[in-house]
Amino acid sequence: MNRITPPTPHKHLDRFLQCQDAMAGPLTDIAMSAVNAGWNPEEVAAALVELADHLMLGMIANRDLDRDLSILRRR
Repeated sequence: MNRITPPTPHKHLDRFLQCQDAMAGPLTDIAMSAVNAGWNPEEVAAALVELADHLMLGMIANRDLDRDLSILRRR
């Protein structure tokens, strides 16, 4: 599997695109492994979208919980 390269040490103007580029190879490897296991490409792509969405929703929920706990601790 391809390795994900770390970000450049300085603040890159296109950091979001740099992150996508770093993840493209490994993500393609995962997708192709699923296709080779018998899943069709559309199922794989849809599953990746759902997994990414769930990851983002989980991060947002954790951020909100941390914020709320911080507020409660100050009281």
